[in-house]
Amino acid sequence: MRTPISSAAAVQTEQRFQTLFEQAPFSVQLLSVDGRTLKVNQAWKDLWGTHEGDPLLEFVLTEYNMLADAQLEAKGVTPHLRRAFAGEAVRLPAVHYDPAELGKPGLARWVEATARPIKAPDGAVLEVMLIHEDVTERLLAERQLRASEAQFRTIADAMPQMVWSTLPDGYHDYYNQQWYEFTGVPPGSTDGEAWNGMFHPEDQSHAWEVWRHSLNTGERYEIEYRLRHRSGEYRWVLGRALPVRNEQGEIVRWMGTCTDIHEQKQVRDELLAANRRKDDFLAMLAHELRNPLAPISTAAQLLKAAPGDPAKVERSAVIIERQVRHMTELVDDLLDVSRVTRGLVELERRPVEVKGVLGNAIEQVRPLIDARGHQLTTRMVSGDVYVLGDRTRLVQVVSNLLNNAGKYTPPNGSLWVSMAVGEHVEVRVADTGIGIEAQLLPHVFDLFTQGERTPDRAQGGLGLGLALVKSLVELHGGRVTAESQGRGLGSAFTVTLPLLKGGTLAASEVHQRIDVPHAPQALRVMIVDDNKDAAVTLGMLLESLGHEACVMHDPAQALEAVQDSLFNAFVLDIGLPGMDGYTLARRLRAQSNGSAATFVALTGYGSASDRHRGNDAGFDHYLVKPADLSELARLLHG
Repeated sequence: MRTPISSAAAVQTEQRFQTLFEQAPFSVQLLSVDGRTLKVNQAWKDLWGTHEGDPLLEFVLTEYNMLADAQLEAKGVTPHLRRAFAGEAVRLPAVHYDPAELGKPGLARWVEATARPIKAPDGAVLEVMLIHEDVTERLLAERQLRASEAQFRTIADAMPQMVWSTLPDGYHDYYNQQWYEFTGVPPGSTDGEAWNGMFHPEDQSHAWEVWRHSLNTGERYEIEYRLRHRSGEYRWVLGRALPVRNEQGEIVRWMGTCTDIHEQKQVRDELLAANRRKDDFLAMLAHELRNPLAPISTAAQLLKAAPGDPAKVERSAVIIERQVRHMTELVDDLLDVSRVTRGLVELERRPVEVKGVLGNAIEQVRPLIDARGHQLTTRMVSGDVYVLGDRTRLVQVVSNLLNNAGKYTPPNGSLWVSMAVGEHVEVRVADTGIGIEAQLLPHVFDLFTQGERTPDRAQGGLGLGLALVKSLVELHGGRVTAESQGRGLGSAFTVTLPLLKGGTLAASEVHQRIDVPHAPQALRVMIVDDNKDAAVTLGMLLESLGHEACVMHDPAQALEAVQDSLFNAFVLDIGLPGMDGYTLARRLRAQSNGSAATFVALTGYGSASDRHRGNDAGFDHYLVKPADLSELARLLHG
């Protein structure tokens, strides 16, 4: 049983409702069941820019019927309204409503609305309350954002680089068209963390590490890595990204690019490699020139120290002559390569019989082949075969290839020289030697290119022979190729040619006096140098100073000798066959007969790193050839 409400209480409740209705912070429009407006609150008036006495307000409160509004019907709102009038609470879609279409003044606004039926106890709809939300600014901002994003995408897609963007935590949520064209992956497939799978497996962990560092610190992201191209090839790209910050300095986004630098990196790496090869070549050139200078200098000082000994004078003269000849050959090689590679050589072109060329080349290299115990097999075609060319230069080509095969094949190896004739003449020189590593093979004919330089260089030479071979063969209209299965698996060089058918010293230096002091105490000195002239002349000089010299040319012999005899000093070359001087010094020092000795390095390797290695190996002194022999004598006396 309901308690009756007094008229005063009813009035008070109505007043409260009116106050709440008017002061509500949102727009409220109360509709009758037939769609007419019963009342509106102040927020509604503010929304549409109307007021008491305004034609728009009078029209809405007297004549306007929302269910008959053509503007709402055209925008698809009326069916939603009818559901509300049928008793269902309905959320109306956002629409742009303009009072001007009613022929009345007012503000055009974007609004969203909720229609809620007010029902009697029996469920009958009495009224419908329409609550509006002004979303004009939000929708305009969203529209501007979409326009800005569309403009950004247009600009990003027009850029030659791949452009990407991430959330502050690094989640990738955008790539431009260039990314998808480069990678060939479906749009969206590399969102999130899937991008890392596009990198070369060897680059993935480092790329993650650098990216996490940038995310943690806010520092610029920059890295080079290999990215999988749509062809399946991995290409080098430069990845860069910068953080985008808000007014408070907080990172709200990362913007990045990937630039294809594959060709530039290859060129840069080739230039760096060429520069390294040049540096290695210059170091080797200095070493090769110092080697003959050492015995020449020693022999010259021996002549001054023992001018009255005919045997020593004669032997010194022979050594000087031989070493000067060797230096002349080195310089001639340099000049020859320079002339040929610059096109300054004129060939004496005439018919040349190829088998005769091969015979002459073999004859030139035969002493080396025999000295190293190699077996040479030749395979020739029957009959005479001619090419048009310079006989001397063609002999030089084959002898250079055969000389390399002999030098770079361990003793008692096998060499082959064969010839084949078709549309062209092919001469092939093969061996069972040390082979050529895969990364060196494409550059083996380049200037300044050699295998890895190590102190153990029993082969000697400047490594100019193959560059000269290539240039001379091309001058003859031919080509030369190199093959090797890798390190230790031998090499083969094939020359293809078109078939022809139907130093003197200045006077002041000569007379300059070099005083080498006589030893106050005789020492037992072991000299180890694979340059026999250098070792022998140095031994002779030390003996003339009163020392006892033991000359060795092989590290193994030196280690054997120190087990039986005590030595006061060791003078060691670094570039020794089979074992470098650094290792030999350590092993000699470990022997009881060498532990207290003075160790002197006398070598053609004179860089700062070489000296540092000498210190680490236990050398007391480090001299670079040609050394001042009076300085060596002083160090031994010291």
